[in-house]
Amino acid sequence: MKILSLQWFQACMLVVALASGGCAAKEPEVAAPTLQRVESTSLGIAIAALPSDFEVSASEGQIIELLATGEVVDGTLVIEATEELTGGINLVAAAEGMKDWFEQQPDGQYFGNLELGTPTGPAFTARGSYRTDSGEVEELRLFALHPSANRMIRMTFRYPPGEGKIRMQQLVAVLGEIESL
Repeated sequence: MKILSLQWFQACMLVVALASGGCAAKEPEVAAPTLQRVESTSLGIAIAALPSDFEVSASEGQIIELLATGEVVDGTLVIEATEELTGGINLVAAAEGMKDWFEQQPDGQYFGNLELGTPTGPAFTARGSYRTDSGEVEELRLFALHPSANRMIRMTFRYPPGEGKIRMQQLVAVLGEIESL
């Protein structure tokens, strides 16, 4: 008798579960956001899917300029590439050379370097702050290898002071989308 009661209870629970699942309101389908591809033939690169917290300000000539538009605004990211180089590219020297540059700016401070691992090899950053005519600015620079040529990619991100952590995340998100044309 106990076994029959247990089976009857399980059958009732299955009916209740099926009935309640059929009555649940269906959530409307939300269309996936369209990912913007940004290409620069001059630089020989593309940003495969521009992160949603940026919009393109310029992508002509020798630069791609992006404006921060998400929760953290007031930032400008400029992407450049050197001409084709003969010999090796010294990313470490490029990043470490920024120490003198930052310190020579009005009220300049140098905050240091980081090494990052990327699909195209190592990348190095330099971060510092200085005063401009419009106030103090913090700057994060990244030096990386071009994905398909013997060129160096330079990314310069300017933003209000004190936002280094979130800006590094934004910069790395853009770097992760760079591919060769």
